Amino acid sequence: MANDNSDVRGLLGLALRAGKLVLGDDPVSDLIKTGHARALFLAEDAGDAIRRKASRLAAEREIPVLATGATKAELGTALGRASCALCAVSDMGFAASAAAKLAPLSPENAAAAELLSKKNDRMQARKARPKKKGAGAKVTEYIDIEEDDFKRRFGNKK
Repeated sequence: MANDNSDVRGLLGLALRAGKLVLGDDPVSDLIKTGHARALFLAEDAGDAIRRKASRLAAEREIPVLATGATKAELGTALGRASCALCAVSDMGFAASAAAKLAPLSPENAAAAELLSKKNDRMQARKARPKKKGAGAKVTEYIDIEEDDFKRRFGNKK
């Protein structure tokens, strides 16, 4: 399981570098309130006040809260900080991958991993569908007009 924790910490570090992870109490609260948070990650030794606040905010928006199995110092070190008790991911792919790696740690993590996996699959299926043609669609075909035809249609304006 220690290997799984280091994999998750590495994945969260990658999400931070990609700009898809926020750290700390206030930035996580802001991300949740804007509706962009996909999953919350709590350190093993996070304080009771942070746990209660994270649970309350996550329950309002139905966001899964996952236990990382890492201490604040370990999580912070992986994210380039001294310590980190709480972080949130705004990308569904990162959230689903991290949850899948944390699933063996607890039944709550396993349930969250299953939920995030289903959401990620639905999101990827929507992205794979072809877009409808119509108003607002980008033009991808260009008409090739011969020079004589152009002059006949539009005159010799230059």
